[in-house]
Amino acid sequence: MALREIMIWIIQAVLFGIGIGIAMLTAHLAGPPLATAFAIDELIATAIVFFAVAAGLGWIGNRFWPEDWMYNPLL
Repeated sequence: MALREIMIWIIQAVLFGIGIGIAMLTAHLAGPPLATAFAIDELIATAIVFFAVAAGLGWIGNRFWPEDWMYNPLL
């Protein structure tokens, strides 16, 4: 059992490394043209505002309309 768990972790680490390598290569080769095409610098601020508003609405909804299975008294 322990050897099986260790092998699973090793395989996951290798696949993670391959994925990170491919992502880095893609970002290096296609990053600047894609950033220009999609105006990434403008999307970052939009994404921050979107997630901040979504988190605020989620907190308000959980605070004022809690459901039994979602209620957290620490919020």
